[in-house]
Amino acid sequence: MSDEQQKTLCAHVEEELQVNDPQAYIALIKPATHFCQGCGRSAAQAENLCKPQEF
Repeated sequence: MSDEQQKTLCAHVEEELQVNDPQAYIALIKPATHFCQGCGRSAAQAENLCKPQEF
């Protein structure tokens, strides 16, 4: 697994992925199946969240 896949959404947002590469960010969050109990973000895979909880 690459470093990009192991980062949480919080790390990606801190690096401004949503600004620099919106399509890559969208690919991480769509279709959302989990949400983070810490920050409230949603993601397609639990691995992309700090404290994942399945919907």
